Amino acid sequence: MAMFRSLMRLKRKTKRFDPSKTWQSFRDAKVINPFAEYQWFSKPYPEHNMPKGVAPDVKPHRSLRAVSHKNEQGWWHVIDAKNRDVGKLAAFVSRLLMGKHRADYKSAGVMGDSVIVVNAINVFFPGHTWDTKVYRFHRTRFVDPRGPKVVSATRMMVLNPSIIVSQAVKGMLPKNLLRSNMLRRFYCYPGAIHPHWGIPQVYVPIEKRPQKVPLAFSIQTPALSETSRAGGAREE
Repeated sequence: MAMFRSLMRLKRKTKRFDPSKTWQSFRDAKVINPFAEYQWFSKPYPEHNMPKGVAPDVKPHRSLRAVSHKNEQGWWHVIDAKNRDVGKLAAFVSRLLMGKHRADYKSAGVMGDSVIVVNAINVFFPGHTWDTKVYRFHRTRFVDPRGPKVVSATRMMVLNPSIIVSQAVKGMLPKNLLRSNMLRRFYCYPGAIHPHWGIPQVYVPIEKRPQKVPLAFSIQTPALSETSRAGGAREE
């Protein structure tokens, strides 16, 4: 009887601490490998909610990945965020906003360029970050006494995908009075097209290359026949 009680106690203990029984995602639960870099992989949207294709009448487009343009306001950089890591993309954008890529960089002023990020809905988070990452927005006791507003990364992607990239860029800028002025030069859009007039788009239609048209005549001299050769020899 004592052995049976010990077995039942061991079973309850293993069930309680079984990694596959822990909360992972509201979509699926898989066995966790404690020695793996990421225990599970999650996505912001389930597969059945993602678009299956494009409309048949849409012209084919291609992405240039990044486009730079200069006008009277300075340099503009349009970046495609599709399948880009949020952290690496934010680090690259923050350097452009601070102006560290310029030879005349000064940390005491706003020296950076303007940056436009499109396709923020297709950004990439590694591993289980979509399930575990949260955003905390401070609220005073006069606004809401329940404390800070906590929003998960998956919920934030549903509300506004641009906030994910914006918060990452904001966290990598210097925490001083210049940060708000730098953020005024940053624009982020969930879709692939931005509304800025005069700034080139990073998604352009695919241009069909002109096909080679065969020539109507040949510039090569025709081969001489045997009779013509014999006639030419007689004339000589």
